[in-house]
Amino acid sequence: MMVELIEKLKSHILWEEGMDDSMLSFYLENAKRYVKKATGGEKEYLVIMVAGIMYDYRVSDWQLEAALNAITPFIIQEVYADEEDVSEQTNEQT
Repeated sequence: MMVELIEKLKSHILWEEGMDDSMLSFYLENAKRYVKKATGGEKEYLVIMVAGIMYDYRVSDWQLEAALNAITPFIIQEVYADEEDVSEQTNEQT
């Protein structure tokens, strides 16, 4: 699973052949934790987006914060979508 995510992340960030990818799993693990705390789940596209942002803005400053804030609508959308799924499942069971 991690190897597959690393390959998807490389595609997302336009990884060039020959570059050192030893830190990509670090960005992915931290992105998973970030997305899990924000949404309660680990949607792959959000994990890749967050990992890409963390990679692009390796030095934590206002640009990292701005980039993460820019994906807030996607995070909110996932939270609402998950709540709707739970609500629909509850209604179907009753």
